[in-house]
Amino acid sequence: MRLRNIFPAVWRQIRVFLNRPTTRKVLGLILFFSITMAILFSNFTPKQTTFRPDEVARRNIQSNVNAIIIDEKQTDELRNQAASKVQKVYQEDKYAQPNTINDIKSSYQGINEIINSNDDPETSLAVFLNNNHQEGRFELTTNIADLAKYLLQIAPEDIKMIENVSINIAREITNKPITEEALLGVYEQTDLKISDIPYSYQAKEVVRIITINSIRPNLIYNKEATDKAIKEAVDAVQPVQKTIKVGEIIVREGNRVTPEQISMLEQLGLQRSKGYPLTLMGVAVFVLLTFWVIIEFIRRYYKEIYENDKQMLLIGLILVIILLITRFLTVIKIGDQPELNALMGYLAPVAAGSMLLAILLDNRLAFFITIIMSIYVGLLTNGNQLFYGIAAFMGGTAGIFKVYKLSQTSDLAKSGLFVALINIITITTLSFISGTVSLNIVLVGIVIGAVNGILSAVLMIGALPYLESAFSITSMIKLLELSNPNHYLLKRLLLEAPGTYHHSLMVGNLAEASAEAIGANPLLVRVGSYYHDIGKIKRPEYFVENQRGFDNPHEKIAPALSALIITSHVKEGIELAKEANLPDDIIAFIEQHHGNSLAKYFYNMAMEEDEEGRISEDSFRYEGPRPQSKEVALVMLADSVEAAVRSLKEPTTASIKEMIDKIVKDKLNDGQLDLCDLTFRDLHTISESFATILEGVYHKRIEYPEIIVKEFEKRRASYGDYDNKSAE
Repeated sequence: MRLRNIFPAVWRQIRVFLNRPTTRKVLGLILFFSITMAILFSNFTPKQTTFRPDEVARRNIQSNVNAIIIDEKQTDELRNQAASKVQKVYQEDKYAQPNTINDIKSSYQGINEIINSNDDPETSLAVFLNNNHQEGRFELTTNIADLAKYLLQIAPEDIKMIENVSINIAREITNKPITEEALLGVYEQTDLKISDIPYSYQAKEVVRIITINSIRPNLIYNKEATDKAIKEAVDAVQPVQKTIKVGEIIVREGNRVTPEQISMLEQLGLQRSKGYPLTLMGVAVFVLLTFWVIIEFIRRYYKEIYENDKQMLLIGLILVIILLITRFLTVIKIGDQPELNALMGYLAPVAAGSMLLAILLDNRLAFFITIIMSIYVGLLTNGNQLFYGIAAFMGGTAGIFKVYKLSQTSDLAKSGLFVALINIITITTLSFISGTVSLNIVLVGIVIGAVNGILSAVLMIGALPYLESAFSITSMIKLLELSNPNHYLLKRLLLEAPGTYHHSLMVGNLAEASAEAIGANPLLVRVGSYYHDIGKIKRPEYFVENQRGFDNPHEKIAPALSALIITSHVKEGIELAKEANLPDDIIAFIEQHHGNSLAKYFYNMAMEEDEEGRISEDSFRYEGPRPQSKEVALVMLADSVEAAVRSLKEPTTASIKEMIDKIVKDKLNDGQLDLCDLTFRDLHTISESFATILEGVYHKRIEYPEIIVKEFEKRRASYGDYDNKSAE
C-alpha cells in the first residue's frame, strides 16, 4: 500500500518540476543542442581518414576544395638552413687583456719570490713552472728542471727582460678578437712569435709557459642573443606554399602514405588529427556559445517571446529544420565534377527560415537568427565555407526585406524570385572574387542560386500555415486572408449590418493611419477594426448606424435592457469569432475594444427614470477587459471618435478637434488606457491623425464664385437650344 502511495506522489513532483518554465527552457535547450551537435558531427566524422605513416591506402583520396597548403618538409629544410647560417653572437670582454697582463706580472713576481727565498728554490721553481704549463696548448722542448736551474742562474735584469717580452707578445696577441673556439689557433700564433725572439731556448720556454697560460678569450659567447638571432632568421623564412585544386588526388590507392601526405590531408581537413576530440569539444562549445547568444539576445530585446515557450520552440524548430535540409543537400553530388559539387553549399535554404521568422515573429529577430544560421552553414559545408556563409546571409537578408511588409499573398511568391536574384548576383560575384571563373561554374552557380530562391519560397509557403496553426501565431499572411472582403463574416456584416460594416471600414482607416507612427502593427489594426463589431450581426437594428428612418427599437424598451443588448454585442462577437476560428489576436479586438467603459446614454436615461436611486453603474458597463495592447487601444479610440464625429450636426475643424480631444480625455480619465503602453506623445499623434482624416471626410464643398455660376447657366442654355434645333 505504501508503494502505491509513493509512486503517485513522486509522479506529481515530477510533473510539478517539468511544468516549471525554467525546467522547460533547460530541457528544450538540451534537446536542440543535442540535435544541432548531431547534425554538425555528422559533417566531421565520416569524411575524415585515419592514415598512419607507411600505411597502404585502400582508396584514392581527393581534395574537395581549392586550397593553398604549407609544404612542411621543405619549410623545415629552409628553416634549418637559415638557422645554420646565423653567426654566433659574442660580447667583448674589455677586461680580458688587462687580466692577461696582470696574470703575467703575477707569474714573474712569483718566480722572483721563489728565487729570493732561503728554501729549496730549484724544486719550488720546477713545481711552479709545471703548474703553469697546460698540457695540449704546446709541447716543451726541454726539461722543467733545466728551466728551474736556468732561472736561478740568470740575473734579475734578465728575468725582467723576459717578463717584458711576455707582456708585449700577450698585448699584441690580445689586441685581436679571440673567441673560445679560436684559442688553439691563438696558442699556435703565440708559439710562433715566441720562437722568433732572439733569446736562448730556455728563455723562450719560460716565456712560452707564462704567456700562453695567461692568454684568454676577449669575446664571450652570448647564448641568449644567438638564440634570438636564430629565431629571427627562422621566423623570416616564409612557409613554402603549395596550391591544391579541387579533385586533385592526394593519396593514390595502393601507395604507401608518407608523413608529408598526412600533413596535407590534415591541412585539407581530410585526416583526423590527434586533436580530433578537441575539435569536437570546440564545436560543442561553439554551438553552446551561439545558443547562449541567441537566448540572451531574445531575453534582452524580446522578453515577450522569451517568456513564450511556444515561440521559443518555434525558433529552435526552424533553426534545426534548416540545418537538417542543409546537411542533406551537401550530400548531393552533381556527376563526377568536384568543381560543380563544391557549389552545392550554395543550396542551403537559409532564406526560408529567415522569412518564416520574419513573418511569424519579428523581422529584426529574423535578421539576427539569419547571422547564426549562416555561420552554421559554413560549418556544415565543405569547400569555401566563408563564401557559402556569405551567400546564405545575403539570401536570408533579402528574404526578410521582401516579406517585411506584405500587402498581398502573391508577395510570398515574389519574395522567392527576389531571393533567387540576390543569390545569383552573390554567387557570381563570389566566383569572380575566388578567381575560379569558367562558363560551366557560372551557369551552374546561376541555376543553384535560382533553385535556392524558389526552394526557399516553396518551403516557406508550405510550412507557414502549419506553423501558424501549431503555434497559434497570427502572421501577416493570416491577416491578409482575414482582410479579404469575401470572408464570410465580413459578407454577413455587409449584408445584415451595412451601417456597421461601413463604420468598421472607417474605423480601420482612422486607426491604421496612425498605427505605424506610434509603433503599432498597421495590418493588425486594420483587420482588428474590420471584425471588432461583428457581434452586431445578431441584432443590427438596435445600433444607430443600421437604423433606417425614424424607427428606434430602444424607444419601446427599458434603458437597462437597451444597455444589455448594446453591451452583449461583445460577447456575441466573441462567439461568432470562435465559431469562425478567428485568431486570438483578432478576438482581443472584439473583447477589449470597449474595455469596461460605461454605456452613458442609457445610464443617464435610466437615472432620469429612476426616482428611488436603485440604479447601479456596473450594470451599464461593458464586461471588459480593458485594452492590453496599442493596437486594441487605437481601435477603441477610433471607434468612439468615428461614432461621435458622425453625430455632429455641422462638423467643422474646430468641433472635430474638440470632440476628439474630449473622447481621448474621457477614455484616459476612465482608466481605459491604463493597461496598454500608450504614451501622451502617442495620444497626441493619434489625435492629430484622426483630426486630419475626419476633416477630409467632413469637409465643406467649395462655393463657386457667382460669375462662374452665371457662365455655366449661359452655356447650358446654349446647349439646350442646340439640342432643340437638332431635334427639329
